[in-house]
Amino acid sequence: MLDRLMSYGKRDKGFDTALITIIVLAMSLAFIAHSGILQDVPDTEHVVGSEVVSQESLLLFRLACVLVVIVTLLGLALDPETVTDYPLDFDLRKEVPREARGIIRMSAFTQWHFALIGGSFAVASAASVIHLSGGVVPDWILVASPILFSMGYSCAFLVTSVISFHIIDDMLSKGHKVGHLFSWYELVMHNGNVAMMGIALILNDLELVWSYFAFPIVFGIVYVAWAAIFANFIGRVFIYDFIDYRKSGAPIIYSLLLGILVAFFFLVLALDRLAEWDRRIAALIVLAITWAISRTSKPDQG
Repeated sequence: MLDRLMSYGKRDKGFDTALITIIVLAMSLAFIAHSGILQDVPDTEHVVGSEVVSQESLLLFRLACVLVVIVTLLGLALDPETVTDYPLDFDLRKEVPREARGIIRMSAFTQWHFALIGGSFAVASAASVIHLSGGVVPDWILVASPILFSMGYSCAFLVTSVISFHIIDDMLSKGHKVGHLFSWYELVMHNGNVAMMGIALILNDLELVWSYFAFPIVFGIVYVAWAAIFANFIGRVFIYDFIDYRKSGAPIIYSLLLGILVAFFFLVLALDRLAEWDRRIAALIVLAITWAISRTSKPDQG
């Protein structure tokens, strides 16, 4: 079944994939526009407060997470060593070795979602700084904070799960080296991501609502649009072989990926509700899930 979905048929499915993606995007944007989500301003205390630590300590944690994101992404972009990866060549329609270094490595969804996480903590930090300094937190920050958090955590679950349960094993089965996936900055982006967001969920008093589910969908679609642009006009490769919109099963694969992303959003929502009921139990479950989906040990490839 998977082999059939990942193969190329007699006709490229680019049009079909684009049509489905555009329809889902239009529906998501229409839902956001008509649901009133962006006009529903949370209470300031829900954004800057914590039942676990002081507001000052929460601010320090948020700033530390921003710093981790900046250092990690800069470390990746400025790393002088060339890394061999195996993207899908756009013209050859097969995986080929590529020597990657510098800013070109920022084109993957992993880096995009980690930048999103950094943006989430940056906006939340701004809310804390303004409130602690005696100012009035702008409505747009109050609205954006829980939305960005839910997006970042949902995407973190997706990235870590796909890396741990698909990409690493898929590369090993093809005889590809996976050492670059276990460099310090890759480990931070693939495992530290869910750890930071899990801690934030326990510390935050953010109130998430089910209607935020549309935002991760929009973010995911924006990325696949970028991936198409990158493959056609910039890098001539798809970083992930399963994201080639021309494959026979591309419409199904895209739909499944978006569906999984939405499912992870509702997992985040469920954890948030559990934290409101009992933070100790929520912390244990968050820890268990984080441990279960993380993969930090480099496999022996001889």
